[in-house]
Amino acid sequence: MMDMTSFRIVYDGPALERSEMDVRELAPALLAIGALLEAATQAIHGDKAKPQVNVKGSFKTGSFGIDFNVGLNLLDAIGDFFGTPTAAKLANAVTIITGIGLVAHNGRKTLIELIKWVRGRRVTRVESDGNVARIYIDDESVEVEQLVLAMYRSVAVRKALERTLSPLENPGITSFGAGDDQRVIKLVTTDEAPLFHAPETEDELLLDEVRRMAFSIVSLAFKDDNKWRLHDGNATIYATIADPDFLRRVDANEVGFLKGDVLVCSVRVRQWHAEAGARTDYVIEKVLEHRKGMRQIPLPGADDPAPAPRPPAGD
Repeated sequence: MMDMTSFRIVYDGPALERSEMDVRELAPALLAIGALLEAATQAIHGDKAKPQVNVKGSFKTGSFGIDFNVGLNLLDAIGDFFGTPTAAKLANAVTIITGIGLVAHNGRKTLIELIKWVRGRRVTRVESDGNVARIYIDDESVEVEQLVLAMYRSVAVRKALERTLSPLENPGITSFGAGDDQRVIKLVTTDEAPLFHAPETEDELLLDEVRRMAFSIVSLAFKDDNKWRLHDGNATIYATIADPDFLRRVDANEVGFLKGDVLVCSVRVRQWHAEAGARTDYVIEKVLEHRKGMRQIPLPGADDPAPAPRPPAGD
Protein backbone atom coordinates (compact mmCIF):
# COMPACT_ATOMS: atom_id res chain seq x y z
CA MET A 1 0.00 0.00 0.00
CA MET A 2 1.34 3.42 -0.96
CA ASP A 3 2.12 5.73 1.95
CA MET A 4 0.13 8.97 1.89
CA THR A 5 0.09 12.30 3.65
CA SER A 6 -3.23 14.11 3.91
CA PHE A 7 -4.66 17.55 4.51
CA ARG A 8 -8.09 19.11 4.34
CA ILE A 9 -9.31 22.41 2.99
CA VAL A 10 -12.62 23.92 4.06
CA TYR A 11 -14.71 26.70 2.54
CA ASP A 12 -17.21 28.17 5.00
CA GLY A 13 -20.08 30.65 5.04
CA PRO A 14 -23.86 30.95 4.94
CA ALA A 15 -23.98 29.92 1.27
CA LEU A 16 -22.69 26.47 2.33
CA GLU A 17 -25.19 25.71 5.09
CA ARG A 18 -26.29 22.55 3.29
CA SER A 19 -22.67 21.48 2.67
CA GLU A 20 -23.12 22.05 -1.04
CA MET A 21 -20.95 24.06 -3.39
CA ASP A 22 -21.54 25.08 -7.00
CA VAL A 23 -19.41 22.88 -9.23
CA ARG A 24 -18.47 25.98 -11.24
CA GLU A 25 -16.82 27.35 -8.10
CA LEU A 26 -15.47 24.03 -6.85
CA ALA A 27 -13.79 22.70 -10.01
CA PRO A 28 -11.39 25.65 -10.51
CA ALA A 29 -10.52 25.57 -6.79
CA LEU A 30 -9.71 21.84 -6.92
CA LEU A 31 -7.53 22.33 -9.98
CA ALA A 32 -5.84 25.27 -8.28
CA ILE A 33 -4.91 23.14 -5.24
CA GLY A 34 -3.16 20.67 -7.52
CA ALA A 35 -1.43 23.50 -9.37
CA LEU A 36 -0.43 25.08 -6.04
CA LEU A 37 1.26 21.89 -4.80
CA GLU A 38 2.96 21.33 -8.13
CA ALA A 39 4.21 24.92 -8.36
CA ALA A 40 5.39 24.87 -4.73
CA THR A 41 7.26 21.61 -5.29
CA GLN A 42 8.90 22.99 -8.42
CA ALA A 43 9.84 26.23 -6.68
CA ILE A 44 11.71 24.24 -4.04
CA HIS A 45 12.99 21.17 -5.90
CA GLY A 46 12.84 22.11 -9.58
CA ASP A 47 11.97 19.15 -11.79
CA LYS A 48 13.21 16.54 -9.29
CA ALA A 49 9.75 16.01 -7.80
CA LYS A 50 6.17 16.13 -9.03
CA PRO A 51 3.12 15.64 -6.83
CA GLN A 52 0.19 13.35 -7.45
CA VAL A 53 -2.84 14.66 -5.59
CA ASN A 54 -5.97 12.62 -4.94
CA VAL A 55 -9.28 13.98 -3.65
CA LYS A 56 -11.89 12.43 -1.38
CA GLY A 57 -15.05 14.12 -0.13
CA SER A 58 -15.48 15.27 3.46
CA PHE A 59 -18.54 17.15 4.61
CA LYS A 60 -19.47 19.07 7.70
CA THR A 61 -22.67 20.95 8.40
CA GLY A 62 -22.38 24.61 7.41
CA SER A 63 -19.21 24.20 5.35
CA PHE A 64 -17.70 22.35 2.42
CA GLY A 65 -14.53 20.40 3.05
CA ILE A 66 -12.29 18.44 0.73
CA ASP A 67 -9.60 15.97 1.78
CA PHE A 68 -6.45 15.65 -0.30
CA ASN A 69 -3.93 12.82 -0.33
CA VAL A 70 -0.40 13.33 -1.64
CA GLY A 71 1.15 10.07 -2.80
CA LEU A 72 4.66 8.70 -2.53
CA ASN A 73 5.47 9.25 -6.18
CA LEU A 74 6.21 12.77 -4.94
CA LEU A 75 7.73 11.57 -1.68
CA ASP A 76 10.12 9.11 -3.32
CA ALA A 77 11.44 11.84 -5.56
CA ILE A 78 11.85 14.24 -2.66
CA GLY A 79 13.49 11.54 -0.58
CA ASP A 80 16.00 10.87 -3.35
CA PHE A 81 16.64 14.61 -3.60
CA PHE A 82 17.44 14.86 0.08
CA GLY A 83 19.21 11.50 0.19
CA THR A 84 16.99 10.40 3.06
CA PRO A 85 15.70 6.93 3.92
CA THR A 86 12.09 5.97 3.23
CA ALA A 87 11.04 6.64 6.84
CA ALA A 88 12.00 10.30 6.49
CA LYS A 89 10.49 10.92 3.06
CA LEU A 90 7.04 11.64 4.42
CA ALA A 91 8.41 14.32 6.75
CA ASN A 92 10.23 16.00 3.86
CA ALA A 93 7.04 16.11 1.77
CA VAL A 94 5.01 17.46 4.68
CA THR A 95 7.34 20.47 4.79
CA ILE A 96 5.82 21.67 1.52
CA ILE A 97 2.24 21.36 2.76
CA THR A 98 3.23 22.90 6.09
CA GLY A 99 5.20 25.66 4.38
CA ILE A 100 2.12 26.73 2.45
CA GLY A 101 0.10 26.65 5.66
CA LEU A 102 -2.31 23.82 4.83
CA VAL A 103 -1.65 21.89 8.06
CA ALA A 104 -1.23 23.09 11.62
CA HIS A 105 2.29 23.99 12.75
CA ASN A 106 4.18 25.75 15.53
CA GLY A 107 7.15 27.01 13.56
CA ARG A 108 8.01 30.12 11.55
CA LYS A 109 5.49 31.89 9.36
CA THR A 110 3.95 29.93 6.50
CA LEU A 111 3.42 31.28 2.99
CA ILE A 112 -0.16 32.29 3.81
CA GLU A 113 0.95 34.00 7.03
CA LEU A 114 3.80 35.77 5.24
CA ILE A 115 1.48 37.20 2.57
CA LYS A 116 -0.84 38.47 5.32
CA TRP A 117 2.15 40.02 7.15
CA VAL A 118 3.40 41.76 3.99
CA ARG A 119 -0.10 43.16 3.30
CA GLY A 120 0.83 44.26 -0.20
CA ARG A 121 3.76 46.39 0.98
CA ARG A 122 7.11 46.50 -0.81
CA VAL A 123 9.82 44.24 0.61
CA THR A 124 12.92 46.38 1.14
CA ARG A 125 15.55 43.78 1.99
CA VAL A 126 16.09 40.03 2.38
CA GLU A 127 18.91 38.43 4.38
CA SER A 128 19.62 34.71 4.16
CA ASP A 129 21.35 32.49 6.70
CA GLY A 130 21.35 28.80 5.84
CA ASN A 131 17.78 27.52 5.70
CA VAL A 132 16.36 30.73 7.18
CA ALA A 133 15.60 34.06 5.52
CA ARG A 134 14.78 37.34 7.24
CA ILE A 135 12.47 39.60 5.26
CA TYR A 136 12.45 43.34 5.93
CA ILE A 137 9.84 45.99 5.22
CA ASP A 138 11.54 49.17 6.37
CA ASP A 139 12.17 48.62 10.11
CA GLU A 140 9.89 45.59 10.43
CA SER A 141 11.17 42.07 9.80
CA VAL A 142 10.10 38.45 10.00
CA GLU A 143 11.89 35.11 9.74
CA VAL A 144 10.75 32.39 7.35
CA GLU A 145 12.18 29.14 6.04
CA GLN A 146 13.98 29.45 2.71
CA LEU A 147 11.38 27.18 1.12
CA VAL A 148 8.64 29.66 2.13
CA LEU A 149 10.63 32.48 0.54
CA ALA A 150 11.02 30.40 -2.63
CA MET A 151 7.25 29.85 -2.78
CA TYR A 152 6.55 33.53 -2.04
CA ARG A 153 8.73 34.56 -5.00
CA SER A 154 7.20 32.02 -7.41
CA VAL A 155 4.67 33.60 -9.77
CA ALA A 156 3.13 30.17 -10.44
CA VAL A 157 2.64 29.53 -6.71
CA ARG A 158 1.09 32.94 -6.12
CA LYS A 159 -1.31 32.61 -9.05
CA ALA A 160 -2.37 29.10 -7.98
CA LEU A 161 -2.97 30.31 -4.41
CA GLU A 162 -5.06 33.20 -5.74
CA ARG A 163 -7.20 30.74 -7.72
CA THR A 164 -7.54 28.49 -4.66
CA LEU A 165 -9.06 31.42 -2.78
CA SER A 166 -11.29 32.54 -5.68
CA PRO A 167 -14.49 31.05 -4.10
CA LEU A 168 -14.21 33.81 -1.47
CA GLU A 169 -15.23 36.26 -4.19
CA ASN A 170 -18.71 34.69 -4.27
CA PRO A 171 -21.44 35.99 -1.94
CA GLY A 172 -22.02 33.78 1.07
CA ILE A 173 -18.56 32.14 1.12
CA THR A 174 -16.71 33.96 3.87
CA SER A 175 -13.61 31.98 4.79
CA PHE A 176 -11.02 29.43 3.70
CA GLY A 177 -9.48 27.04 6.20
CA ALA A 178 -7.16 24.05 6.18
CA GLY A 179 -5.77 21.39 8.50
CA ASP A 180 -6.23 17.71 9.18
CA ASP A 181 -8.47 15.31 11.11
CA GLN A 182 -7.38 16.83 14.44
CA ARG A 183 -7.75 20.50 13.66
CA VAL A 184 -8.94 22.80 10.88
CA ILE A 185 -8.01 26.46 11.27
CA LYS A 186 -9.45 29.47 9.49
CA LEU A 187 -6.70 30.91 7.30
CA VAL A 188 -8.18 33.57 5.02
CA THR A 189 -11.40 35.57 5.23
CA THR A 190 -13.24 37.42 2.49
CA ASP A 191 -11.75 40.73 3.68
CA GLU A 192 -8.22 39.30 3.46
CA ALA A 193 -8.64 37.67 0.05
CA PRO A 194 -7.46 40.75 -1.94
CA LEU A 195 -4.05 40.45 -0.22
CA PHE A 196 -3.55 37.17 -2.10
CA HIS A 197 -3.93 38.57 -5.60
CA ALA A 198 -0.74 37.60 -7.39
CA PRO A 199 1.46 40.65 -8.05
CA GLU A 200 1.93 41.75 -11.63
CA THR A 201 5.39 40.95 -12.95
CA GLU A 202 7.24 42.81 -15.66
CA ASP A 203 8.70 40.94 -18.60
CA GLU A 204 12.52 40.83 -18.63
CA LEU A 205 14.21 42.28 -21.70
CA LEU A 206 16.69 39.74 -23.12
CA LEU A 207 17.63 41.17 -26.54
CA ASP A 208 17.33 44.55 -28.24
CA GLU A 209 18.91 45.03 -31.65
CA VAL A 210 18.31 46.55 -35.10
CA ARG A 211 18.47 44.24 -38.11
CA ARG A 212 18.10 44.54 -41.88
CA MET A 213 15.34 42.12 -42.88
CA ALA A 214 13.16 41.41 -45.91
CA PHE A 215 9.45 40.55 -45.72
CA SER A 216 6.66 39.60 -48.05
CA ILE A 217 3.28 41.07 -47.12
CA VAL A 218 0.62 38.71 -45.80
CA SER A 219 -1.94 41.34 -44.78
CA LEU A 220 -1.97 45.07 -44.17
CA ALA A 221 -3.56 47.08 -41.37
CA PHE A 222 -4.66 50.61 -42.14
CA LYS A 223 -5.86 51.50 -38.65
CA ASP A 224 -3.59 53.31 -36.22
CA ASP A 225 -1.49 50.97 -34.02
CA ASN A 226 -2.55 47.86 -35.94
CA LYS A 227 0.21 45.48 -36.86
CA TRP A 228 0.98 44.22 -40.35
CA ARG A 229 1.30 40.49 -40.92
CA LEU A 230 4.58 39.84 -42.71
CA HIS A 231 6.48 36.72 -43.74
CA ASP A 232 10.25 36.57 -43.44
CA GLY A 233 10.61 33.48 -45.63
CA ASN A 234 10.39 31.17 -42.65
CA ALA A 235 7.56 32.29 -40.40
CA THR A 236 4.74 34.84 -40.22
CA ILE A 237 5.26 37.70 -37.78
CA TYR A 238 3.28 40.73 -36.64
CA ALA A 239 5.17 43.98 -36.96
CA THR A 240 4.44 47.58 -36.06
CA ILE A 241 5.21 50.02 -38.88
CA ALA A 242 6.97 53.04 -37.36
CA ASP A 243 8.23 54.69 -40.56
CA PRO A 244 6.16 57.92 -40.80
CA ASP A 245 7.21 58.73 -44.38
CA PHE A 246 6.26 55.25 -45.61
CA LEU A 247 2.91 55.41 -43.78
CA ARG A 248 2.23 58.85 -45.27
CA ARG A 249 2.83 57.52 -48.79
CA VAL A 250 0.59 54.53 -48.11
CA ASP A 251 -2.20 56.79 -46.80
CA ALA A 252 -1.83 59.04 -49.90
CA ASN A 253 -2.09 55.99 -52.21
CA GLU A 254 1.38 56.74 -53.51
CA VAL A 255 2.37 53.14 -52.72
CA GLY A 256 0.51 50.11 -54.03
CA PHE A 257 1.05 46.47 -53.18
CA LEU A 258 0.81 43.35 -55.30
CA LYS A 259 1.29 39.69 -54.53
CA GLY A 260 4.98 38.89 -54.26
CA ASP A 261 6.06 42.38 -53.22
CA VAL A 262 8.96 42.45 -50.79
CA LEU A 263 9.81 45.14 -48.26
CA VAL A 264 13.45 45.50 -47.24
CA CYS A 265 13.42 47.11 -43.82
CA SER A 266 15.44 48.27 -40.86
CA VAL A 267 13.78 46.37 -38.01
CA ARG A 268 14.12 46.72 -34.26
CA VAL A 269 13.79 43.28 -32.69
CA ARG A 270 13.21 42.96 -28.97
CA GLN A 271 12.87 39.65 -27.13
CA TRP A 272 11.43 39.36 -23.64
CA HIS A 273 11.33 36.69 -20.98
CA ALA A 274 7.59 36.59 -20.24
CA GLU A 275 5.59 34.39 -17.90
CA ALA A 276 4.65 32.04 -20.74
CA GLY A 277 8.20 31.95 -22.15
CA ALA A 278 9.92 34.02 -24.83
CA ARG A 279 8.08 36.90 -26.50
CA THR A 280 9.35 38.79 -29.55
CA ASP A 281 8.32 42.27 -30.74
CA TYR A 282 9.10 43.62 -34.22
CA VAL A 283 9.08 47.34 -35.05
CA ILE A 284 9.88 48.43 -38.60
CA GLU A 285 11.73 51.68 -38.11
CA LYS A 286 12.45 52.33 -41.80
CA VAL A 287 11.28 50.80 -45.07
CA LEU A 288 14.48 50.86 -47.12
CA GLU A 289 13.22 49.32 -50.37
CA HIS A 290 9.91 48.26 -51.86
CA ARG A 291 10.61 45.60 -54.46
CA LYS A 292 7.72 44.81 -56.77
CA GLY A 293 6.53 41.26 -57.08
CA MET A 294 6.35 41.34 -60.91
CA ARG A 295 9.84 40.22 -61.82
CA GLN A 296 11.32 40.32 -65.34
CA ILE A 297 14.03 38.25 -66.96
CA PRO A 298 17.14 40.46 -67.24
CA LEU A 299 18.46 40.94 -70.80
CA PRO A 300 21.60 42.85 -71.79
CA GLY A 301 20.68 46.43 -72.56
CA ALA A 302 16.98 45.90 -71.92
CA ASP A 303 17.09 47.85 -68.71
CA ASP A 304 19.22 50.68 -70.10
CA PRO A 305 17.48 54.05 -70.39
CA ALA A 306 15.82 54.58 -73.75
CA PRO A 307 17.80 56.95 -75.99
CA ALA A 308 16.43 60.44 -76.52
CA PRO A 309 14.36 60.71 -79.73
CA ARG A 310 16.20 62.19 -82.75
CA PRO A 311 14.88 65.39 -84.30
CA PRO A 312 13.12 64.97 -87.65
CA ALA A 313 15.40 65.14 -90.73
CA GLY A 314 15.79 68.56 -92.23
CA ASP A 315 15.23 70.48 -88.97
